[in-house]
Amino acid sequence: MSTQSESGFELDTLRERWGPRIERFKRGWDRYTTHKMGVAGLAILVLFTLWALFPDVFAPHTPEWKAYIGYENTRMSPEEVNSLPHPPAFGDPFFAPLGTNASGQGIYSMLVYAAGSALYIGLAAGLLSSLVGVPLGLISGFYGDTWIDETIQRIVDVMYGLPFLPFLIVLVAIRGVNTTNIILGIAVTSWLNNCILIRGETLSLKERAYIESAQVAGASDTRIVFRHILPNVLPLAFVFLAQDAAAAILAQASLAYLGLADFTANSWGLMIQNVQAHNYIYNAPWWLIPPGLAITAIAAAFYFIGFSMEDVTNPQKE
Repeated sequence: MSTQSESGFELDTLRERWGPRIERFKRGWDRYTTHKMGVAGLAILVLFTLWALFPDVFAPHTPEWKAYIGYENTRMSPEEVNSLPHPPAFGDPFFAPLGTNASGQGIYSMLVYAAGSALYIGLAAGLLSSLVGVPLGLISGFYGDTWIDETIQRIVDVMYGLPFLPFLIVLVAIRGVNTTNIILGIAVTSWLNNCILIRGETLSLKERAYIESAQVAGASDTRIVFRHILPNVLPLAFVFLAQDAAAAILAQASLAYLGLADFTANSWGLMIQNVQAHNYIYNAPWWLIPPGLAITAIAAAFYFIGFSMEDVTNPQKE
């Protein structure tokens, strides 16, 4: 009996603790689903996530697959080579629903396999930006008009004067062209907006009555910042995380087009760069348009989610 009573007590405690949070989540989700733009962005993001997690399920071929090879011969004849890039084909002489590139690789398969790289770069750069910008913004705002705030803001001012592209070129020249360095370069220059906006929100929140009550009760600065202020700025931080992820994906695509990309990794930006390098921009739209649409779609998905989350978490909106 005592065991059953203890189990029942623990269950009631969990309900009391998590019940209000679950209810808030349900209300937030109901409000989020009223935004068609946010639902569309979430659907697009889910699709690309499935592509990233299960590429072999959605792609008809591996990235190494080559047109013609493996059908009637093991090497392409001069006529077959001259037919590349090939427009969309649906089984005759091979299956490539979005055509091939100049090497004979299927555009659709490469598009699917590159989704993982885009999501990795976007989320990694967005998370790094938030992990730097949010804590610094909290500290700067909580200690506003002190030497701590002044120091952080002067660092922000200096970083704002750092040009993104030249900085990344120098970083790549020193550390080499790889995905990790590109993510670091994007994150180093993208945390600044997070810091400034979180600082402004913290300056407002620390004037609230419950913060004054916590100070009177003897709560430490660390507890006030991370226990009472941080939960209230997290929704705003998530909004900027989504926007930073979109900006990182666009930045990586731009860098790949300029040749500052990891050429050993498959990416949509690299696909577009290869179209330009082979001079097929006007002659092979099936090679050029799909990666461009994919970049646009995933960036728009993050922006749609961010804008919708901003509306859901903004108490000023009805």
